[in-house]
Amino acid sequence: MMKELEGKNLDQTIVDIYGNDIKRIALLIKARMPWADFDELLQLGAIGMMEAVARFNVSKGVDFRAFAARRIHGAMIDGLRREGRQRRGRVEVEELENIKMNEEDAGGMPLSGLVEEDNMVLIEGAIKSLSEIENRVLMLHYYEDLNNREISKILGVSEGYASKIKKSALSKIAMRVNDVIQNRSQKSD
Repeated sequence: MMKELEGKNLDQTIVDIYGNDIKRIALLIKARMPWADFDELLQLGAIGMMEAVARFNVSKGVDFRAFAARRIHGAMIDGLRREGRQRRGRVEVEELENIKMNEEDAGGMPLSGLVEEDNMVLIEGAIKSLSEIENRVLMLHYYEDLNNREISKILGVSEGYASKIKKSALSKIAMRVNDVIQNRSQKSD
């Protein structure tokens, strides 16, 4: 294939041939992660394609299209991870208003009634006590509306582990909130 492309603009020829593959992969990722910017996915896919061209080895006996598709997908996911670390950061107090904590997601724990203004400090303290990964999982789930499968792909962990982290974080928040509420009620008695 590479001999056929000699004398032509290699980059343009590759885009012409495989541009639809990049778009298809970007659309698939966008469907699973609606918050991702489509144009950014296309750019990341183009970078993945260039990496695929640079790394492809005919002697390995692998089809170029399959090799490129895997590299394109990987470049898009890697780019989303990098962006996620920069963009999302830790949950801030202002973002708590956007978090939809309900009793079903909290496993029946007493979080649903705490999103009142006078309890924001209590919730903020509980969230600040979480580890970075617990904080990030809650941020992705409640603020970005991602499910465990999508969170696991972004963090590079298994779906079960992402679920376990979320449950652990919610449990820690609930325990901390319960402790504070119990201490308040004991002091008022």
